[in-house]
Amino acid sequence: MEDHWAQAEIEKAVATGWVDGYPDGTFKPEKTITRAEFTKMILDAIHLTPGCETVEWMVDTAKRREGNYGTTSYEPRLNDMNDHWLTTQGWTEAALYSGMVVPSDYNGGNFRPEKPIARYEIALMVTRALGQVIEANLEEGLNLSFTDNEDILDWMKGYVHMASEAGVVRGYPDGSFQPNKASTRAEAVVMVQRMLDVMEEGLDPDIHLVVQYQDKNGTTVVRDRPSLTMQVVDGMVYIPVRGLFELQADMMKEAGSEYAGYWGQFWYALWWPVEQICCVENTLGNEPLVFNYQMGTDHYFNDNLLLGVARSLYGEVMIPVCDLNHPDSEVQDNWYQDNWHGAWDGESNTLTLSLRYHAPTLV
Repeated sequence: MEDHWAQAEIEKAVATGWVDGYPDGTFKPEKTITRAEFTKMILDAIHLTPGCETVEWMVDTAKRREGNYGTTSYEPRLNDMNDHWLTTQGWTEAALYSGMVVPSDYNGGNFRPEKPIARYEIALMVTRALGQVIEANLEEGLNLSFTDNEDILDWMKGYVHMASEAGVVRGYPDGSFQPNKASTRAEAVVMVQRMLDVMEEGLDPDIHLVVQYQDKNGTTVVRDRPSLTMQVVDGMVYIPVRGLFELQADMMKEAGSEYAGYWGQFWYALWWPVEQICCVENTLGNEPLVFNYQMGTDHYFNDNLLLGVARSLYGEVMIPVCDLNHPDSEVQDNWYQDNWHGAWDGESNTLTLSLRYHAPTLV
């Protein structure tokens, strides 16, 4: 590895823990990487490891999209993976239920895990990891500027475009993309590291978070510094959708609500892996509200809009809740219409969100 062009990225990846060397102490940067090896690498890098909380939630709630609710179970299957190490270690399940691997992309549902992974396949997976599936699908058949545009399958062109626009999978000096060229281990590590640089932009900013709500007696209750991952991108504060709804449910319970909603729960969320949608139903009260938060779009409920486009962070749908370029001085209370427009205090670096308490109208 000494003086190798990818030395810095590889050493960073090894130190972080999402890639390993070989038992003899080598890394073998110029060795090609297989589909199975790359799948494990990218999943490990974005924290979607077997048995983690996010993957378990995805497995438990995954649905096939049908209308607005997606009530049919999503049961993806690859025909040639039963005894492969990727499956026995749990990585295949994580890949399938996170939507990183979609069986219909492979002929006959055969993954061929030991086949060297091609550059177009890496473009597909990093685009999914970055939550840009809807944008990539809208650009199917796009005429790309690469000199070998005709060698790129139409259904892959949107993914190649998104990955190259993000600076993750780049073209060659001669203007070609070489979609079918097998990737080396060094190239794979560099592309995953570039993807992480985009995904983790503005992660863990020094923001003081306060959430408040009014209980059924009209009393304002405040919780200081709840544990939620936040990031700031282009002046917009992003927070995970599931984390916000979990906070609201916890506050409902603290208020002593005995009413758990239509489905016997305070809220529930479904996951549509192929479309990258977190479908959330707020079951509080007698009129449940359904919100579809999709990575890569700014629509979430009827004609309602987010403050910006939803992002992806470690498999979670991240939504913008406060525009620091044009901050509100007062917190917006009607959250499902204003979508958590938080109040910003620049002097104390404090963001205040209102998680509105929904008292039932029928019990």
